[in-house]
Amino acid sequence: MNNELTPDLKKWLDSEPKDLQAGAELLLRITKNRILYSNIMRNPKRYAEAIEYNIRKLYNDRLQDVTHAEVVEMMSQVSKIAKARGLDKGAAVNTRTEWQTGKRADHDELPAEIQQLYIDNADIMRRMRVAHTKLCLISPDNSTCPDNDRFPLAKDIIRLDDKYRDNYNIYDHYIKGTDPKDVVMAKDPRTESKNAAKLCNLLLGKYLKAPTDDLAARIKAAYAKINLPTEALRNKMAAAKLL
Repeated sequence: MNNELTPDLKKWLDSEPKDLQAGAELLLRITKNRILYSNIMRNPKRYAEAIEYNIRKLYNDRLQDVTHAEVVEMMSQVSKIAKARGLDKGAAVNTRTEWQTGKRADHDELPAEIQQLYIDNADIMRRMRVAHTKLCLISPDNSTCPDNDRFPLAKDIIRLDDKYRDNYNIYDHYIKGTDPKDVVMAKDPRTESKNAAKLCNLLLGKYLKAPTDDLAARIKAAYAKINLPTEALRNKMAAAKLL
C-alpha cells in the first residue's frame, strides 16, 4: 500500500468545514473509482456522509497496516533479544554485553551507584522474562487484536534490553576514583546505526498518523545516522516526502 496520501487523509478529516470536492478528489486518487467520483460531483452535499465515511475507513485501515508493520519489526527485534538473553530459559544465556566479562573483582570497592547497576540488571532481566512470557501467550485465539496486545510488551522488552546493555556498559567502563557521571561508554557504530534505523521506523509510523515539523526533523536526524538504509526504509522516507 502506498502511504503517501495518509497525511492528506488525516488533514481532510481534521479540517472544518470540510471541502467535499477535495474529499472526492482524494478518494479518486486512492480508489481510482471514477464512477463514484462522477456520482459525488453531481451533488457533493448529498454524498457528504459517504465521502467522510470512506475517507475515515481508508485512514483507519492504513493506521492498522502501519501498526502491524511496526509490531512485525518489533517482534523481530524481540526474537533476537530473547535468543541473546535466554528469555525462554530458566537461566540467562549470554546475558552480558560484548564488553562485560563478569562481576568485577573490585565490585565492593566501587561507588554505590555503580554497584547498583549490577544489582538493577537482575531485576531488569526478571521483568524482561515476565514480559516475554506474556508476549508468547498472545495469539488470535485469545486476543481480539493481537497487534495491540503485543505492541506494549514488545516495546517494553526492547526498552529494558537497551537499559540492560547501558547499565553493564557503564559498570564495565567505570574507572575507580573518577566521578561516576564521567564514565565514557563504548559505542559500537553498527549498534548506533541499527538504533537509528529502529527510531526512524517508529517515528515514521507516528508521522503518518500525525505529521509535524518536529517529527520530520527528528526522522531526518535519525536517518542521517544510518550507515546503509534499507530499500524499504528509503521508500518509506520517500513516501513521506522526507528525502
